[in-house]
Amino acid sequence: MCEHFWRPDIIVVVGLVLFGPPFAINSSPHSFLTLAYAGSEKAAEDIGVYYAANAAGRLIGILLSGTLYQIGGMSACLLGSAVMLALCWLIKLILPTTAVTEIEAGQDA
Repeated sequence: MCEHFWRPDIIVVVGLVLFGPPFAINSSPHSFLTLAYAGSEKAAEDIGVYYAANAAGRLIGILLSGTLYQIGGMSACLLGSAVMLALCWLIKLILPTTAVTEIEAGQDA
């Protein structure tokens, strides 16, 4: 009876149900922060690049998760997700914490 409780497919479904509401609530502050980080002069261009990169990332994620599932099942998908999460965290560490203005950028040149 206990082995039915720890099935990876059940864990993923329950995890998604628990993840959905906080993700939806986080969506509007995320959009605001994206606009704030983009700046004002080329915001439309920056937002366009952001959404194109987001769509490309989703496509790659879908293809990669499907491949991982075919190779190793749900456990491989979860492991791949953990690896990608760690990679994103490492990339986040190199992002600037404040926006660089044109005046600051001109002084560095």
